[in-house]
Parts: sequence; C-alpha cells; structure tokens
Amino acid sequence: MSHEHELPFWRKYIFSVDHKVIGIQYTVTALCFLVVGFCLMLAMRYQLAWPGSTIPLFGSAMTPDQYNMAGAMHGTIMVFLGVVPLAVGGFGNYVMPLQIGAPDMAFPKLNMASYWVFFLGGVTMLFSFTIPGGPAQWGWTSYAPLSIIDALGKTPAEALQTGQTLWLIGMVFLITSSLLGSVNFIVTIVQLRVPGLSFFRLPFF
Repeated sequence: MSHEHELPFWRKYIFSVDHKVIGIQYTVTALCFLVVGFCLMLAMRYQLAWPGSTIPLFGSAMTPDQYNMAGAMHGTIMVFLGVVPLAVGGFGNYVMPLQIGAPDMAFPKLNMASYWVFFLGGVTMLFSFTIPGGPAQWGWTSYAPLSIIDALGKTPAEALQTGQTLWLIGMVFLITSSLLGSVNFIVTIVQLRVPGLSFFRLPFF
C-alpha cells in the first residue's frame, strides 16, 4: 500500500512548483510592493500640497533629488513590481491552467524560478533606499531628459550613482522573470490545453 510522500513546508509553500501556490506568492509579494509604491505617492503628494513642510514619518521636507527618487521608484514599483506581476504572475498563474484544463504549467520549475527572480529584482530595487545617495532618480523609464541631465545639471557620467546601478540590475532581474513567465505561458497554452479547445474558443484572458 503506497502512501503519497508529504512535501516539507519549504518545498510546499516557499519553493513550490504548484501553479496555485506560485500565483498566491506573486499576489502577496506584489501587494506588499504596491504598499511601498503607495507610500511614496503619498509623500510626493504631501510635498506638492505643502511645499517645504516636514512630511510625517519622513522627518523632513523633500529635496529636489529626493522628489525625483520618489517619482522614479514610485513608477517602477507600481508598474514592474505591482500591477504587472499581480495581473499576470498572480492572477494568470492561478487561473490560466484551470481555464484551459491543464494540470499545471508546462515548466513548473521554470515557473518557480520566474517568481524568485522577480522577488530578487524587487529586493534589489528596495535595497537601493538604504545606500548612500539613495535610489534611482532618472524616472521610472530612464528616458531623456532625466537620463541625460539630472535636476542639478549633471551629466549621467557625473550623476551616476549606485542607486541607479541597482535599479538597472533590478530591471535585468524583472525582465528575465517576465521572459521566463512568457515562455511558460505560451508553451502551456499551446501544448497543455484540453483536446478540442481551439485557439478560437480560448478564454479571453
């Protein structure tokens, strides 16, 4: 008489390969990042409403550089660490295999790797708040003109800071996570959908 082997806690809930658990991990992590992005937005709005006044819990008024940092990190966190991972990584991982009748994602371990690479990217971004010079301040897209000349008139070579470098490293992690997840989603939909479910009958999601 065979008994199913019970996975240890860290394999079942932390380094899980179950698409539902990974979907929940994405959702909880993205919601935590969204709280950080929301707090940055509150600080920016407070600065605009009462310029030069001390921001509660911040301890002082924002300098122009700090405002640029808050704007850059708010946009980055809300889009790359919040909305997209929540919608695709969280909701998509949990629901998509169920919608097409698949037992799991095509590459469960790749799915797990996608989440942990996303997590590392987010931690790298948040770690930049703790270093001297602060996080990135060239905008959440690093587009010109902020990436050409910053608020103090320095060129990128003069203004390049560790925070911006960490932002770029974090983006490498996040883009890698998106690529891993995209490959997994495409292969799962193409190869693991139930027989008879044509592309014209696929759920809109």
